[in-house]
Amino acid sequence: MSKLATMLGLILGLIMIGSGIYDFESQQLIDAFFNPQALAIVLGGSLAALLINYPFKQVLCVFHGFVKTLRDEPVTPDELIDDLVSYSHTAKNKGVLALEKELEMVGNRFLRFAMTEMLIYRDKDQLKQKLISRLLQTRLRHQTCQEAFENLATYAPAFGMLGTVMGLIMMMTVQVGGGDSSPYGSDSTELLGGLLTGMGLALVTTFYGVLFANLLFLPIAGKLRILSDAEMLQNEMIIEAVMAIKQQESTLLVRERLLSYLNDYLEEEIIEKAVNQSTT
Repeated sequence: MSKLATMLGLILGLIMIGSGIYDFESQQLIDAFFNPQALAIVLGGSLAALLINYPFKQVLCVFHGFVKTLRDEPVTPDELIDDLVSYSHTAKNKGVLALEKELEMVGNRFLRFAMTEMLIYRDKDQLKQKLISRLLQTRLRHQTCQEAFENLATYAPAFGMLGTVMGLIMMMTVQVGGGDSSPYGSDSTELLGGLLTGMGLALVTTFYGVLFANLLFLPIAGKLRILSDAEMLQNEMIIEAVMAIKQQESTLLVRERLLSYLNDYLEEEIIEKAVNQSTT
């Protein structure tokens, strides 16, 4: 349902914006809202600032993050628990090495990595350290991508204001120039055209900046945070289950540990959100 909600949100937002820029009398979109110069200033400037702020590889996560919000669905804990209990049952009855045959059918990349490392490492402490290290790397990568979209949401309105200033400067040039020094000449029609051009650039760039920041960049950052939290939860549950399988714990105990871990995790999340709401 996460993908569906994202698509519905984008479609609804575009419909609302489209209804605002549609002239129902002439039955056509208002041309003033489509300004390539303003679009280049907002999007081009935001992308340029992002390239200055981040290495090129991290900038690519912006495109990956946008696709991820339209493609990925958070895995429900119940499905993951059933899979982990099934692997525990196989390891308990046939031995841990029997899980090697299951690796090709494991779709979860972190689970496949954890099971592979479980077969490689004999020492449980080294195994847990390796899995936690991989978990932290994934969390850091997710936070970097979320931060990139949050920065884009800051850059876009800023470059919108920059376009507004540029448009005002163009308008002042038209008014002050007046004579031969004016880039628009002395003809009143040209002066009026230059004035309207500057005014259009001044207003539309602000419109683009606010639109992209609030309809795309901030919502995508929020959706990526939700997907990341769900992935971190399932990865931590995988570590808990893999360590239990490594120690040859019973299948029933593995299920109980995962359910207990899930309940404790959700309780901590509820308390944390309540504290954050009370402090804001």
